[in-house]
Amino acid sequence: MRLTLTAECRFLILCIAILVSACTSLSTPAPTPGQALVPRPYQSQINMSGRLFAQYEKNDNPQSISVHFDWAQTPGQTLITLSSPTGQTVATIVINAQGAQLIQADKSPQIAADIDQLSENILGWPLPANGLHDWLQGFLDAKHATPVTKAMTDKAMLIDGWSLRYVSWQAEPNWERPKRLDLSHQTVQAGLVQIRIVVDEWVVP
Repeated sequence: MRLTLTAECRFLILCIAILVSACTSLSTPAPTPGQALVPRPYQSQINMSGRLFAQYEKNDNPQSISVHFDWAQTPGQTLITLSSPTGQTVATIVINAQGAQLIQADKSPQIAADIDQLSENILGWPLPANGLHDWLQGFLDAKHATPVTKAMTDKAMLIDGWSLRYVSWQAEPNWERPKRLDLSHQTVQAGLVQIRIVVDEWVVP
C-alpha cells in the first residue's frame, strides 16, 4: 500500500527541516577572526587606577591601610599617587633613572635607590613598585617575553621574594588583563606584609 503525501504535508515537513537546520546553526556559531585571543602586549606607556589594601605589622601590632592608587607610566618615569578613601593624598612616588622619591604632605621629599626599602621606611610597609611595572600588566619579568594567562594562575608564584597570585581577570576585546593581584612577603621590619591590588581602570594613551 503506497502512502501519498499531500501538498500540505510536504510543506509542513519542509518547514520542520528548515527550523531544525536554523536551530543547529544558532547553537554552534562559527568563531569570527575578530573574536580570537591574541597575545597581550606590554605597554611601556600606560595609566592605571584602582584600590590597594595592605596588612603589615608595626611594633608587633597588626596594621592595615586602604588607599586608592593612580599609576602613570612612561618609558622614562613612573608616577604613583596613593590617596585615602576621602581623596586626601597619602603619598606621591616618582621613579626614574635617578632613583625613587617619596613625597608626603608637609614633609621633606625622601630619596633612595630602592623604592621597596624607601616605602617601608616611610610608609611602614614595602611597595614593590619595580616588580609591579611588570606584574600589573601580567608579565613576570622585565623581558616581557610571555604574558601570564588565566590558565597559568592556579597557584601562587614566588618572584623576587614576593608570593604573587592572580585572583581575577578583566575581559578585553582581544585578551584578558589582570584585575586583582594578591601579594605577600615576609619582612624583618613589617612582619608578614600582605597586599591586595584591584585594577579598576586601564588606559593606554
